[in-house]
Amino acid sequence: MMFDRKLIDDYATGGTLLRESVAGLSPADLLAYPVPGTWSIQEIVIHLMDSDLIGIDRMKRIAAEDNPLLLGYNETKFVQTLRPDLQDAEEAIIIFDLSRKLFSGVLRALSDDAFERSGIHNEVGRVTLGTQVKKYHEHLLHHLNFVKTKRQRLGR
Repeated sequence: MMFDRKLIDDYATGGTLLRESVAGLSPADLLAYPVPGTWSIQEIVIHLMDSDLIGIDRMKRIAAEDNPLLLGYNETKFVQTLRPDLQDAEEAIIIFDLSRKLFSGVLRALSDDAFERSGIHNEVGRVTLGTQVKKYHEHLLHHLNFVKTKRQRLGR
């Protein structure tokens, strides 16, 4: 199946979408839990940065190596242990944005065949570079819906 290169553009603009989703929120808003039992907006932002850094590593290895092993991680333990409340949301957004912009240049330079290259994820099995680009774009959109709900609950 042919990879839709428009996904690279969608992926590349993710930082702008993330920044816009939290625009105008105070530090207290970011750290609040407007939906009990779920992550704060701050935790979502830090999770998205963490996930993207891991995702870019996975995609690079799929592009450059033959059938690399891709390891999963426990996102809940990351949030519980790595103190997202002490990390700077704006810095995380900058890292997220610049990482996506930089890696998008790499993706654009790859041949169409490269998007059919695959790796083996220890939790879900074989994944291709193309499916990973799509997954990380959709992952952002998934979490932006949560941010929207939390903003509404905050009246922001």
